[in-house]
Amino acid sequence: MEPVTACHQQAYACAEAVVIDAAVTRPGLTSFSRPRSDLDPLAFAALAPRAYEACLCSCLRSTAKDHTGWLGCWLDAIESLTAAEWGNPGMGMLFLLSLQAAALGYTVEKLGSDDDMHVMGAAQLLVEQAGVEGAKAFYRALQLVAPSYLGRLSWNGLPDATTGRLALAELWEKQVTLRELLAAASLYDPVARDAATGFSLSFGEIIPLLLEHADDLATGVRRATYYIAGFHGDFLLRRKRGGFLGELWRRAYMGDQAAEEELYRLLEGAAGPGSSADVVANAVARLLYLAEAGRITVRLYPP
Repeated sequence: MEPVTACHQQAYACAEAVVIDAAVTRPGLTSFSRPRSDLDPLAFAALAPRAYEACLCSCLRSTAKDHTGWLGCWLDAIESLTAAEWGNPGMGMLFLLSLQAAALGYTVEKLGSDDDMHVMGAAQLLVEQAGVEGAKAFYRALQLVAPSYLGRLSWNGLPDATTGRLALAELWEKQVTLRELLAAASLYDPVARDAATGFSLSFGEIIPLLLEHADDLATGVRRATYYIAGFHGDFLLRRKRGGFLGELWRRAYMGDQAAEEELYRLLEGAAGPGSSADVVANAVARLLYLAEAGRITVRLYPP
């Protein structure tokens, strides 16, 4: 496959995945049809073109053998959203999508392949190669959009992201790498777990689930989100709402409408499983890439 063509197809898929994420309603998650009061729906409209740019940039950097450049592409997108004062509509999502695009660029350039397993392996390699500079980029993004998000990393002996430049200096002093940072965060965050394990969640578990709903992707996205939230969990959501939500997510995944309605009620106007949704969006982007390449057919809603 010609690398530039593959990169453009991946960028299209990234932007489309963001739109689908914003189109499908789920408890505690904002959408165009059911927006949360604390998030401007325009932020999600703005996220789509930035996802396209970040993914295209990340992929092309990798094809040019710049295997850490994807972090700069991702950070540029985060800084652009921050400048527009739209908060944090998708930092984790953009992170996974940028990494996926970079991994695709790597495998297409290096192996002439865009096979799932090659992309997964390349993602792990790119995280490893990101080193300390990768960890610093991750912290800078957190300080821009969610300064308290990884404050709890200090539990693992890592710098508290809320301390600004001191955290960056400590990262350098301790030589904390992106892989180490993600491994620590993976204990409670599905996005970090997915990135640290070469997309074992999004590619390994969610894509097969979504393929069961290839002719009704909206239903697949809902079920996949409930699956991650119920079986893998979201530490931040458990901390805020208690562990009992896990049972409701699992029941909703199994098709229990009463459980789904209860989740809507409990999470009305509150934060939901955003990290779970980010992992699902990464899987959706992969399916859409394959659809762009003409290898599968997917529909958002049944005919």
